[in-house]
Amino acid sequence: MNIARLRRLAWATAASTILLGSQGSADETGGVRFAAPERILAGDAFLGEERLYPSPVLYDMDGDKLPDVVVGDLFGRVTVAHRSAAKSPVAFGAEKPLHDRDGKPLRFHNW
Repeated sequence: MNIARLRRLAWATAASTILLGSQGSADETGGVRFAAPERILAGDAFLGEERLYPSPVLYDMDGDKLPDVVVGDLFGRVTVAHRSAAKSPVAFGAEKPLHDRDGKPLRFHNW
């Protein structure tokens, strides 16, 4: 992964939220109503579970043309949950730490 791509991913991870599931619909007053949020499973655990301020973003990390979920958190940890190739239902594998080119877990220190 080149440094420009990594920087774009870092900014997207730090500043994005993810919206999966049903889209909004107009109510009788013309306002938008959204369905109740749903937690997303990554393997057998919920995505971002027990992390402070998880900030997910969809990004194709492995080049398979399927969006994976990349999650950054308050303490700078970055993980990825790869999307399953199955067409339906959408499923993600367990979250795994994202590593730099030296094999060390990728962290963005924000303090």
